[in-house]
Amino acid sequence: MSNSEKRRLFEIIGIIVFSGLVLFVALNTAEAKKLLNYVIAVFNPFIYGFCIAFILNLVSKQIDNSFAKHARKKGTDYDIKKHRKLSIFISVMVFIAFAALTVGMIIPNLKNTIVSLYKQAPGLWDKFLGFLDTLKIKQPKLASYITTLENNLDTYYDKAVTSLKSNVSNIAGTALEKIKSASNVLLNFGLGLIIAFAILVFKEELVREFYVLLKKLLPEKHYGRLCYVLGLANKKFQIYFKYNLIQALITGAGTLLVMLVSGMPYKISISLLITVTQLIPIIGAIVGTVVSALLIAAVSPIKAIVFIVLCIIVQQVVEKLINPHLMGKELEMPGVLTFLAIVIGGKQFGLIGLICSVPFVSIFYDIYMQKLRPRIYNNKAQKTSPEHTENE
Repeated sequence: MSNSEKRRLFEIIGIIVFSGLVLFVALNTAEAKKLLNYVIAVFNPFIYGFCIAFILNLVSKQIDNSFAKHARKKGTDYDIKKHRKLSIFISVMVFIAFAALTVGMIIPNLKNTIVSLYKQAPGLWDKFLGFLDTLKIKQPKLASYITTLENNLDTYYDKAVTSLKSNVSNIAGTALEKIKSASNVLLNFGLGLIIAFAILVFKEELVREFYVLLKKLLPEKHYGRLCYVLGLANKKFQIYFKYNLIQALITGAGTLLVMLVSGMPYKISISLLITVTQLIPIIGAIVGTVVSALLIAAVSPIKAIVFIVLCIIVQQVVEKLINPHLMGKELEMPGVLTFLAIVIGGKQFGLIGLICSVPFVSIFYDIYMQKLRPRIYNNKAQKTSPEHTENE
């Protein structure tokens, strides 16, 4: 059997296997989803490890560059490979310290806020009802509407209390599931951190072996295309995470500055919370602002409103003025496409989808604009050219 016949046979077998998998998924969607979830659960530590390694690689590169510049100033040579483990270790320590500081400061404050709001709720409710009674006296024309509003609020309050009492067991069960899920996340995170360290230490060897394997398995034409796509993906994700992190740090620093000037409580905790949530496109800014406002509202509702206004101003300044200068045109996509990528990615893949959907879609958009679109328009131009018409 010749090489062309063997290749043709493998292509036919591949088509049959692929068609069988598609048919299996179509006929057994629930079972296929369970199988996929099981496979993802098994490989979760490696997925965590790869993601952490990608982020830490950006930090370790900056540390390597700083060490190299310092060595050049002293007139000495700096061997990056020789000092790689040191830069990786420093980046891991920075990552752990930032995560521990964020969690250690935010969670206790959230707990205290919930307890404080729970204790203050009856008094705040009475004040609100007193305000409505005063408003009815001052504005007699609105008395009937205010009375209807009070009746509706009482009805909703009674329904909420009844629902809460009847679903105590469900809430307890959900809480236990969340605790179990959080413990699994922490375990996967710990294993992923170890795997990430190993990936970064042996990065060159792993990348070299991966490309050698691809070259052996794929024809030269497909190998070149895949290398282009992988290089583009690496570039896009590096740009996105690097400048998104810088944007988050600038937003957090700006938030800390306006909180210091305006005398807000929980300055450090809220600045860290805003920095972390800012890494999630669109949704993160909303969640960070709302949760931070709740923290401040436990101390002063007026300050919470002022904080929301100041936070929106800071975020808009960073997004409209600073962010375009950081990213430039590297991840430029139509606004509608970016919005759809975030919505669909978040809907289908949760937090990971929210974070990774924009650079992922940017890869396909770039391939279309640079590779496919010119071919399409060249083909159209050739078909409509006078020479082509005469030949026909």
